[in-house]
Order: sequence, then structure tokens, then C-alpha cells
Amino acid sequence: MILCVDVGNTLIKCGVYDNDNIILNFSIDSKQTKSMEEYGMIFKSFLNDKIKIEGSIISSVVPSLTEVIYQAIETLFNVKPLLINKAIKTGIPIKIDYPNELGNDLLCGAVGAKKKYRYPSIVCDLGTATKLYVIDKDGNFIGVIITSGIEVSMKALNANTSLLMEVNLFSPKNVIGKNTKDSIQSGIILGQACMIDGLVKKIEKEIGYKCNHIVTGGFANAVKNELKDFNYEKHLVLDGLNYIYRLNKEGK
Repeated sequence: MILCVDVGNTLIKCGVYDNDNIILNFSIDSKQTKSMEEYGMIFKSFLNDKIKIEGSIISSVVPSLTEVIYQAIETLFNVKPLLINKAIKTGIPIKIDYPNELGNDLLCGAVGAKKKYRYPSIVCDLGTATKLYVIDKDGNFIGVIITSGIEVSMKALNANTSLLMEVNLFSPKNVIGKNTKDSIQSGIILGQACMIDGLVKKIEKEIGYKCNHIVTGGFANAVKNELKDFNYEKHLVLDGLNYIYRLNKEGK
């Protein structure tokens, strides 16, 4: 079984795969103060002795945690994880100005989307930032749109407007809010959904054809029901990691 690990700024998302099937998934808070031993204990608490880890792959956008997680997995499971970098085989050409700037999470998500949905595709990743990225009709990764994420927007609103409270991120029943909570939820959730739908239309107009639409990320649940014609994928980045591992280790 293969342990796939996506190290993000807020969460470390983990999935155990048996071939193409994810059989276990869990998340850990990204804490740069934790030691290799502490992360090892956390991994061990989720993975019992019946789960035999035969290999691992790591994607990280937090350089200070990359080696810590690598060592924790190597020590605990006696395997040397693959690390996502620009030299690794992914099966997806990167057609942007500066390929080295592309985040590993976006690269892995694009691989997952290309494998499951083919192409052309637009992926919306709702995390700390909201990212929309495009795989064109030839299967190339051609670019990204990045804007503030839902939680970032919520915290900024709360921090800079003393009379507005922080609210739970759920879709309101109505667009027009009759109280402060509903008004904020409408602005944050429906505003994000309308922005995404509008950007998708502009992307498709620019490239000249329709695409598959995929939504993923930690805040996708809050918005997915408000989006038009989107397929929800909870484990898109982990799916991409699993495919990249097999491509590099097994040639599949």
C-alpha cells in the first residue's frame, strides 16, 4: 500500500492507496514546531499494524516541513518517499512562463484531474487561497488564477470591521441577508461561487472551448452546491500523487 502525503500551509492531508483505491485518509495540522518523532507518533496513531506501507510520495509547499515529514515516514515505515519536484515524471506538460513557480499541490491536482476526467478541464481548488487552473485540449497545464480563499476573506473582514462578526461558513437560504450572519454568509459563500462561475466563463471564452469543471480543496464543501456543472473531488491531489508514484515506480 502507498502512503500519499500533501503538506499544505494549514493541513497535512494523507491517503493510503491500494492500487487506485483510497482505503484510508486523514489530516494533520501543519505545525512547523513539531519534531520528526512527534509526526511519527501521529502517523502511527492512524496507521495500525494491519496496514503495510510499501512506498510513499510527498508533495509539499512548506519547505521547513518537507524533511521532517520525509524522515518521519522513512523511520516509521522503512521506505524512502518520492518527493514531488520538477524532474519527476508526471505525464503533464507545463506550459507557463516560469514552470519552477508552479506549486506542487496544483501540479498533483492537475495530474489527478487529467487522469480521471481527461481534458480539457478547469480545476477550482478552494484552500487557503482559491486557485483555478486549466488543462487545455492537448493535455497541457497552461495557467492559474489565484485569489484570496474563503477563510482568509472571512478573517480579513472580521479583523478590519469591528462590528462584523466571524460566522460559520454555510450557504444562506437567501441571497439578500436579513441579519448580519446571513449577510456575511451570502457575501462570502455566494460571492465566491459567483466569482468562480464568472472566471470559468472568461477562461472558456479565452481558450475558445468548453471544459470539464472540477472543484476540490478544504473549503469546497462550503461552496460546491452553489457552483454550476462542477464535479466534486475530495481527494484530487492525493489521487494525483498516487498516480505519479505508480508512473515513476511501476511505469504505469
